[in-house]
Amino acid sequence: MQEVEYVARLTNDIESDIPIIQQAIELAKLRKEMADLLMRVSEKPAAAYEHPIRFIVAVHQAAFTYSPNLTNHTFDDLRSTGNLRLLRDPDIKKALFNYYDFDQDQNQYRPLQFLSEQRHFELAAGILSYDQARLVQDTWYVVSPGELDNFDNSLLKLDEVRATVQRFVERDALIGWLPEMRHLQNEQLLVNEDRLARARSVLKLLRSYSESLN
Repeated sequence: MQEVEYVARLTNDIESDIPIIQQAIELAKLRKEMADLLMRVSEKPAAAYEHPIRFIVAVHQAAFTYSPNLTNHTFDDLRSTGNLRLLRDPDIKKALFNYYDFDQDQNQYRPLQFLSEQRHFELAAGILSYDQARLVQDTWYVVSPGELDNFDNSLLKLDEVRATVQRFVERDALIGWLPEMRHLQNEQLLVNEDRLARARSVLKLLRSYSESLN
């Protein structure tokens, strides 16, 4: 039965989306924390020395963004072939459209996110020393939650950290930009929490409907 097969494929697609969306949420939380750290250091420079590597990584990566790529092959197949008619439950069709249309709508903001990232890179250029930049780039292409917890901060040269903090607090344009950067990460967090709620709702409907078909 084609409907059973499509429901199973849609279920697998949504199940594969959920961990990717959860990763996006955790990254947004981490980068929001980075923005908060930079804002604290801008007001109280000594805060940078509580965990120097976090400060250094935040200067480099606090404006990174990540948008999950959802698995929409089955839904696209259903729409392009006209086989959506095979799904007899109108609530499932409505939920699927809401889920994928919401994701499609978010794509319009990607250019703005890229511009925001680029703006941060320009404002933060030259704050890290060459050694610090190489350390971050070569060790953590993209820092994940928990990766910095066990870093030995004694590996950093204290005089270089002091110089970096000084360059940071003197960069007025970057300091003024920090609230916008925090807003960017908060927006990423809220969007992906909404996306996750939609995914879980669709998955619940699909699983329940699948059981009724068997």
